[in-house]
Amino acid sequence: ASSTSKEENDGDLQQQSSTIDHPLTVLESDDKNDTLTKLDDNTEDTSDIINHNNPIMDHDDDDDDEKEKERILLKFKKAVIATGGRPSIPSLSSSSSSPIPGIDTAPYVTNEQLFNLQALPPRMVILGGGVIALEMAQAFATFGSKVTVLARSRILSNGDDEAANLMKKIMQEEDNITFYSKTDVLEVETLRQPTLGGGEGGEESLPLMKVSIKSTESEEAITEELECECLLIATGRLPNVQNLGLEKANVQYDERKGIHINDLAQSTSNPNVYAVGDCVANVPRLTHMSGEMAKVVVQNALFEDEWKVSSLVVPACMYTEPEYATVGRVKFSDEKDEVDVYTTSLEHNDRAILDGDSNHGVVKICCQKGTDTIVGCTIVAPRAGEMINEVSLAMKYGIGLGQIGRNIHCYPTTGEAIMMCGLQFINARWKRLD
Repeated sequence: ASSTSKEENDGDLQQQSSTIDHPLTVLESDDKNDTLTKLDDNTEDTSDIINHNNPIMDHDDDDDDEKEKERILLKFKKAVIATGGRPSIPSLSSSSSSPIPGIDTAPYVTNEQLFNLQALPPRMVILGGGVIALEMAQAFATFGSKVTVLARSRILSNGDDEAANLMKKIMQEEDNITFYSKTDVLEVETLRQPTLGGGEGGEESLPLMKVSIKSTESEEAITEELECECLLIATGRLPNVQNLGLEKANVQYDERKGIHINDLAQSTSNPNVYAVGDCVANVPRLTHMSGEMAKVVVQNALFEDEWKVSSLVVPACMYTEPEYATVGRVKFSDEKDEVDVYTTSLEHNDRAILDGDSNHGVVKICCQKGTDTIVGCTIVAPRAGEMINEVSLAMKYGIGLGQIGRNIHCYPTTGEAIMMCGLQFINARWKRLD
């Protein structure tokens, strides 16, 4: 919990902080069933006790039995929940919500353990086709691992089809990564557990697993058995909302989505509690999104502002080679989504030609049909994460694509590709000269 408050400049901040509305007591407990209960049923405020099985106060004493329980009283007017998220270990089977057979006992890794590897795995299988999956796939392929990516639908399934196919083509041809789309994992069999110091020369011995899959990407379904020394699960993230006593604090949440907030980042059921980051429902799970939500909470809680979460224009970038960056709506399902799409390839971009990247890039900007109001953008290019910020700024402040086309860009830069999309909008409205 953080002591943040939503009062504005018309009150004295020091005076406000001296008024305690909601004492919160945190009590260390060995009880694994964390609870949050009333401190005193006779009190009129919401005085609560959180029993947390992770000690709030650390002790240097090595003897756990002799650790003295510490009771800490935290007093606040407003609280912030920022407990983050963790990797999800779901079933990839489209026909069952039960765990993949054998996954519980398999020595798989997530992004949290991956960087603790002491040896390069000769073969890596990755479950998932999102950003973490592809970043790690390319990195380990570059190191020398033989990498196979298994996606339940397709890679980058929430993104633009053309851009996703381009990224797949590049990673297949240049990184020698194997992709299976529309894939169910049938079973994970552990053939060998890892051993510490059990390898040659006392080195760590990598595990060995066999992943059985069924892919319906082609007309005929195929089944395969893939052996690997590293199984990376990168199938999304879950919010850390369990065992916080949120029910007793009247903070509504969904175990898979997160804490429900309103547009001011307040809990929809308890406006004295705010939430930010990966523990929140229906917001992008990005580091910079968490940082921006923290700004919103500071403004709204401490200074009685009304910064709105819905006003945030949030770009995202996948740090592969080339990079893949998006902002706004980039996937449109049918003809009812009335948009005009302006596309520029890097094929004729002089900077991309000089850098040897002319075959590796595209900029797609989507506008409301018949207007230059930008609703989304996808960029595949070196430094796409730098380029997308221009479009994000335009979307945030209502700058139209035509105005971007009239903005002078340095030559030669890959950013000129964004300007070229703006020129396409302008040129499409030229009158015919008879």
